[in-house]
Amino acid sequence: MKKSILNLGQKLSKESQKQINGGASCPTYPASQCMACGGFPLSNGCCLGTAQTHACLTGILD
Repeated sequence: MKKSILNLGQKLSKESQKQINGGASCPTYPASQCMACGGFPLSNGCCLGTAQTHACLTGILD
């Protein structure tokens, strides 16, 4: 049973692993700027938020 579970997929390249793990493809802003626009800053510099948050950060407001 264990062998059949371990053989379900294929090995991923380092590049594929980075894409899955979020390899620097997120918008990065200073934490204070991120929070000022209503976002949630992560320790790696990424800013999580809504479309409005990112519009605020980029200066493109509707």
